[in-house]
Amino acid sequence: MSEILAVGIGVGLAAAAGVRAYIPVLVVGVFALIGTLALHRPFGVLDGGVALGALVVLALLEVGLDKAGRVSRVLDYVQFPVRMAAGAVLFAVALGVGVGQAAVPELVAGGVIAGIVAALKMVLRPVGGGTGVSAGFLSLCEDLTGLIGGVVSVFVPYIALALVAFLLFFYYRVKRRRERKYRGLRILGD
Repeated sequence: MSEILAVGIGVGLAAAAGVRAYIPVLVVGVFALIGTLALHRPFGVLDGGVALGALVVLALLEVGLDKAGRVSRVLDYVQFPVRMAAGAVLFAVALGVGVGQAAVPELVAGGVIAGIVAALKMVLRPVGGGTGVSAGFLSLCEDLTGLIGGVVSVFVPYIALALVAFLLFFYYRVKRRRERKYRGLRILGD
């Protein structure tokens, strides 16, 4: 039973890392610092002061850059491998494995989960302007999904996955609404 809960925590954290790379890692570091979550080697450095400070700076940088219109698309492409790596690390942390040949399946599974979420986010997120929803609001939704998903997944496994799925569904609906809105405006044929 505890293995199922650990997998649920890992899936939730990896999915949240697919949305925001540094916020879920920061949440895990804070939980490890206060003793809620145990970190095994070599991930024990995440609860150190220097690591937490660096994660705060990186999280603020990622959040801030995502709010800047055109930079957010470039950031998604640049952050894609980082989000996969964060998902891999968080999945391995949740299952309590270290790094080595024995941890390869956990690392791959976490990276794949985060990669799928990150890819879907890049495809489904509407481009700002003309969608009826501001880019800042969409970015705030991602920030909250990363933060709440990271916190909730530690206590209630699999709920973070539902939160991420709702965010992706919201993006799909906004994008589809925009396409439907402008479909009738094409009065000149090809």
